[in-house]
Amino acid sequence: MVDRKTSKKSNPLFEELLKDRTKGLEELLRFEQDLIDAIPVPVFFQDAECYYLGANSAFASFLGVDLEKLPESDLYQLLCPGAEEKIRTIDLRLLTQGGYESFEGTVQIPGNSQCPVSYHKSVIRGGDGRVVGLATTLFDLTEQRRIQQKLQKESAQKQAILDGFPGMLALLDREARVLWTNSNYQPLTSGNKAFCYEVFHGCQNRCEGCPVLKSLDTGKVESGIVEIKSDSESNGKKTLEVVGTPIKDTNGLVTSVFVMGRDVSSQVDLEQQLRHSQKMEAVGTLAGGIAHDFNNVLTPIMGYAEIMRLMAKREGKEESISQQYVSEILMAAKRAKNLVEQILTFSRSREQKELPQYLHPIVKEVLKLMRVTLPATIEIYQEISAECGKVSIDPVQLHQILINLCTNSAQAIGDEQGKLNVRLAKSERTDDGQEWVELSVADSGCGIDQSIQQRIFDPYFTTKEKSQGTGMGLAMVHGIVSRWGGKIELESEPGQGSTFHLYFPLAETESQAVAGEGAIAGLGGNEHVLVVDDEEQVVKVTGELLETLGYKVTGCTSAREALLKFSNNPDEFDLMITDLTMPYLTGMELCGEAQKRRNDFPVILCTGYSNKLSEEKLQAAGFSACFIKPVSLQDIATTVRTVLDNR
Repeated sequence: MVDRKTSKKSNPLFEELLKDRTKGLEELLRFEQDLIDAIPVPVFFQDAECYYLGANSAFASFLGVDLEKLPESDLYQLLCPGAEEKIRTIDLRLLTQGGYESFEGTVQIPGNSQCPVSYHKSVIRGGDGRVVGLATTLFDLTEQRRIQQKLQKESAQKQAILDGFPGMLALLDREARVLWTNSNYQPLTSGNKAFCYEVFHGCQNRCEGCPVLKSLDTGKVESGIVEIKSDSESNGKKTLEVVGTPIKDTNGLVTSVFVMGRDVSSQVDLEQQLRHSQKMEAVGTLAGGIAHDFNNVLTPIMGYAEIMRLMAKREGKEESISQQYVSEILMAAKRAKNLVEQILTFSRSREQKELPQYLHPIVKEVLKLMRVTLPATIEIYQEISAECGKVSIDPVQLHQILINLCTNSAQAIGDEQGKLNVRLAKSERTDDGQEWVELSVADSGCGIDQSIQQRIFDPYFTTKEKSQGTGMGLAMVHGIVSRWGGKIELESEPGQGSTFHLYFPLAETESQAVAGEGAIAGLGGNEHVLVVDDEEQVVKVTGELLETLGYKVTGCTSAREALLKFSNNPDEFDLMITDLTMPYLTGMELCGEAQKRRNDFPVILCTGYSNKLSEEKLQAAGFSACFIKPVSLQDIATTVRTVLDNR
């Protein structure tokens, strides 16, 4: 360039013209600088060799530097220490190839901190189209990054809440198309299914009464109970309590609906169990009434049959054909009596006391019922010893244990031919001197894999389908046996069947002779017995049984009549046998009234249903003994004689 101060020629006119042109150029440059300074974002310029040319005031403020000192500074070192070569390479490529480029990086700001920025670089061309420099704009990303981090944090929190919700969360559009579901139900939305009734119910039409669709129609929050298909990891269906909340636009129009579903399958199962329990309680009440009436029917049948057999024996005709028929009648009546007792045992809802008793009659009762219940393809074998001794148990719970184990065995056998073997025997004495009774249930089913044998007694653990069990059966068995002081052992191999060994500690009780059906000689008497029952046949047959034994009998079908006769002459009678349930006065009330008139008067309760009365209640009511209808001749002879002798 020409040095204006050292020009050899000095022309005043030329100098004046040059002064005016310089002033105009300075004003133009100042205008351009003001224009660049008006840009609110940092901008700087470089020449074709990447040297700094100029910048706006926003650039100086952003970097915290003086623009006058920038030409003397290394621009790359100032802007991006550590990334100089990367930025220089980008600049040289743009100057060579032209165009523009945007990328993210950092710049050094006051305080020696790095500020995230977005670089926007573009080439500057001269009048002839040649690239003469670069223009770079910087956008501060600090606030944007802060907002992004905040949004990411909030999004992560919301996602954690959505994914952690154990039920269903879904968003449906106005047409009931599924837009989104939480992770628990995403597998259901795969494929070409779009509408909620396709996704969750597998049907092609809208579900009647669906609270979600109702919410779309009414624009209000609606709720209800629905069943949906379960995911691939579980079986059956899930029952959900569903709430549909409509989402509206600024005009109040429903645009979508948010669905929240809570799994209430276990609650529904519990409600079903409660209803079943209530139904069983109702069955128990009904069974009690049936048992009372049915036993009243059986009483004369058994009573007269035993009278006929006793009379034939006295006449020496016990081998006659007619007596064989009588024996068959007695056998059938006893089977009917046992059947009623089994029904009552299953219908009892209250806890029974654990008393020392023999297991073999209970086991045989259960196997009779299981034979009717199990398929004919399953053969039942039993090895039941009657010489095991007594065990302190609750008979109702022993029923539950055996039924559960036998049912599990039947399910393990399936539809194939199979065998079920139940064995009851006395086990060997352990080192501590304890004697045990062993009850085992073995099957020829599929067996149990070794990997899950340790878990089969865990509550809710089951390998069955949902419709076949809840996983509480073996847990219940384990709990009952443990409460009785017993233990359980399992032997099983896949494909070789399973055997459950249950060990119960032998109760320490004195041996008691079991009364047989032998002679009743010496069990009769000549005392006066008052028999009271609202069934005329029961009064008649009971009286004849007692008369056969030598007793004097007065029968009454009315409790009031019996109380009146007793009140007129309390010392005339030696014993009263009364029914429990009668009109006007119950057996307990009659017993109380009689003992008010004679406090040492013995009363025997004869009822068809004693489940409502415990031994303590019977003693507190003043009864000396109790027997269950229909009573045998042996029982009535033994009980009456014992009570009379113990007066």
